[in-house]
Amino acid sequence: MSQRQLPFTPDLPHRSSVFESVATFVLLAALLYLGAGILVPLVLATLLAFALAPLVTWFNRRLHLPDPVAVIVSVALALAALSGFAYLAGTQIIKLAAELPGYQETISTKIAGLQQQFGNNTLLEQINGAIAGLSDQMASTETRPGAPIPVTISNEIGPLGILSSVLGSIIGPVATVAIVAVFLIFLLMGRGDLQERFIRLVSGGRYSKANIAIADASKRVGRYLLIQLAVNTVYGTIFGIGLWLIGVPSAILWGLLIVLFRYIPFVGALIIAVVPFLLAFAVDPGWDMLILSVGLFLLLDLTTANVIEPRLYGSSTGVSAIAILLSAMFWATLWGPVGLILATPMTVCLVVIGRHLPQFQFLETLLGSEPVLSPSERLYQRMLRGATEDAIEMTEDHIEAHNTQHYLDGVMMPALRLASNELADGPDALPQRRRLVESFEALIREIATVEWPEHSSVLLIGGRTEIDECAATLLGIRLANEGIESRVLPPVAVRQEAIGRLDLEGVEVVVLVFMGDDIRTHTRYVSRRIRRMAPEARVAVCALNDLSAQESNETLHVDTIYRSVDDAVDGALTGLRRHASDDLQASGRAEPFAGAGRGDDALGQAIEQIADSFEIPFATINLLQDDRHVEDDAAFHLTSIVTETRQPLVVHSKTAHPLVGENAYLQTNGIDLYAAVPLVLADGTCVGALALLDYEPRAFSEEDVTRLEAAAQDLVQRFGNVSAG
Repeated sequence: MSQRQLPFTPDLPHRSSVFESVATFVLLAALLYLGAGILVPLVLATLLAFALAPLVTWFNRRLHLPDPVAVIVSVALALAALSGFAYLAGTQIIKLAAELPGYQETISTKIAGLQQQFGNNTLLEQINGAIAGLSDQMASTETRPGAPIPVTISNEIGPLGILSSVLGSIIGPVATVAIVAVFLIFLLMGRGDLQERFIRLVSGGRYSKANIAIADASKRVGRYLLIQLAVNTVYGTIFGIGLWLIGVPSAILWGLLIVLFRYIPFVGALIIAVVPFLLAFAVDPGWDMLILSVGLFLLLDLTTANVIEPRLYGSSTGVSAIAILLSAMFWATLWGPVGLILATPMTVCLVVIGRHLPQFQFLETLLGSEPVLSPSERLYQRMLRGATEDAIEMTEDHIEAHNTQHYLDGVMMPALRLASNELADGPDALPQRRRLVESFEALIREIATVEWPEHSSVLLIGGRTEIDECAATLLGIRLANEGIESRVLPPVAVRQEAIGRLDLEGVEVVVLVFMGDDIRTHTRYVSRRIRRMAPEARVAVCALNDLSAQESNETLHVDTIYRSVDDAVDGALTGLRRHASDDLQASGRAEPFAGAGRGDDALGQAIEQIADSFEIPFATINLLQDDRHVEDDAAFHLTSIVTETRQPLVVHSKTAHPLVGENAYLQTNGIDLYAAVPLVLADGTCVGALALLDYEPRAFSEEDVTRLEAAAQDLVQRFGNVSAG
C-alpha cells in the first residue's frame, strides 16, 4: 500500500516568519497612529521625566526636600519656563503682524528691480502680481472718510458664542499641557515603582541586565535632552542677537522659535530661519540685510553641527544619522510635528534597549551608530573581497591606535579563524581562499619584515590549507619577536608526495598549525613520518579550533598540544631553554641556581633560612629564565624591574610605586610587602632577584635592604657561579 507524500516546501517557515514580522509592524504602526491622543502626552511626559529626574534628585539631596515637594517644584519650574517662552513668542508675533503691511512697498520695488535686471521672468511677474493683489485687497478693506460702510447679513453672535469660539481654539493645547503635566508628576513620584515593574516585565529574570539598560537609557536620554537644550538656547540667543544687530524685525521671536525648531533633526533650524530671511528681503531696500542674515545662519549652523555638537554629544546618543532621518520620517508620519521633536529621544531609547536586552538586539543593529562588525570581522570581509587597500588602511589605523602585536593577536588571528570556519577545505572555496591569502600576504608585507632562514631549530608547518599556513606565519612572527628564529612551510611540504624530501637538519621542534577541527588522521601520519626521519625532534600541534579540545597527546601521537598562539610561543621558549640546559649539563656544567630552590635541596634550605632570619613567611628566587614566569607575567614584571635597574625594589600593595603602579600579582595573591634585590653573577650578569613576600603590613627599612643584599651575595657565591665539574 503506497502512501502519498507531501510536497517538500523548505521555505514556508521563512515566508511565515516574514509575514508575521510585517504584520506585527503594521499592527504596531496602526496602534501608534490611532492612539496618538494618549501616547503623545505619555511619551512627552516620559522624556521630560528623564530630563527632570536629575533636578528632583538634586532637590532631594542638596535641599533635603521631600520627594513629592521636589517633584512639584521641578514641574512648576518647567511649566514656568514654558509659559515664559510662550508669552515672549506670542507678544513678538502680535508685534510682527502689526508691522507687516508696511513692508509691501519695499518688496514690490525690489522685485521690480529684479525684473529690470533679469528681464521679464514669469515667476517674478507672478510674485509681483500676487503682492499687488494683496495690497489692493488690504486697501479695499480700509475705512475711508465718507465712504459707505458695507453691510452684511449674518446670524447674531452673542457673548456665549464668542466664548465658545475662544475656548474651542485654546482648550486643545491647554488640555495637552495639563495631561502632560499630570503624567509627568505621577511618573516622577512613582519612578521607583515603575522602574521595578518595567524590570519585571522585560528582564526575564536577568535583573542586572535590565538595571543596566534602564540606567544607560536614563543617562543617555537625559544627557541628550539637557545638552540639546543648552546648545539650542545658546544657538537661539546668538541668532536672535545677531538678527537684532543686523536690523531684522522681531529678532527675539526668531531666536526663541529656533530654540524649539532645532529639536527637529537636520532641517528644523533651516525651516524657521527662512522667515527672517524673507523679512530681511522685505525690510531692506538693498541686499545687505539678507546677505548678513544668511551668512550669520550658515556660520552659526555649520559651526554648531560640525564642531560643537560632536564634541558635546560624543557617544551620548549612539544613533546613526540615517537612523535619525528614518526615525524622523516615521514618527512625523504617525504623530505630525510632535513626532519630529520626539524622534531622536525615542530612537535613543530603542537603541539602548537593543544593546542590553538580547531579544531586542536587532534594534541596535538597525539603528545604532556603533560598528556592527568587530575589527576582525571587518578585516575578514575586506580580505574576502580582495579589498587590499582598504584592509591596509584599516590595519594602519588599528596599529596607530594600539600596536602591531595587538593587531596580529586580536584582529588578524580571529579573522583567520573566521575564514577557517567558513571556507571549507574543498575546491568550491578555493578562489575565495586564494583571494584571502593574497590580501593576507600584502598585509604582512606592510606591517612586518618576514625573512625565514634556511635552517632553524623550530619548524612551523601549515596543517591542511593555506589558512593554516597564514596562522603559522603569525606564530613565526611572534617567535621572531621573542628572539627565536623559525621556518614556515606550506601544507604541501608534509603531503604524502613531498614529506620524504623534508629537511629536518638541526630541527628541534616541529609544530603543525591547524585552524580546522579535522586534524587526527593527518597529524598521526605526519608525526609518524617525522619521528622516522628525525627521532630526536619533538613534534607538537598548535590546534586553534575549539572543536579540537577533545584531542590529546595520545590520540594525536605527538609530544605536546598547544591550544593558542600564546601557549605555542611559551612552549617553544620553554622547550628551547630546557634543551639548552640539557646541553649545558651534558658538557659538564650546570646552570646558576639550578632548580631555583623549588625542592628541599641545599638552595631551597638556604632560601628558607633567609625567610626565617627576616621573620617573613616566604622567600623565593625569581629567575628571568625560569619557565614559571611564562604563566605569571605580573611576577615577571617585578623581577624584570629589579634586573633592569639592578637596584633593590620595595613595594607595598596599598602604596603606589612609580615603577610598579598597581601590580596585579600583589593584589591577586594578597601580598602586602614585596622586597627584592638583584642576583648578579661574577661575570656581571644579572639573572634574577631574591624576593621576600609578606601577607601582613610591615615596614622594611634601609637596614633590612642591606641585610637582604648581603644574603643575595651569599647565595651567588654558593649557588650562582657554577663552573665545570
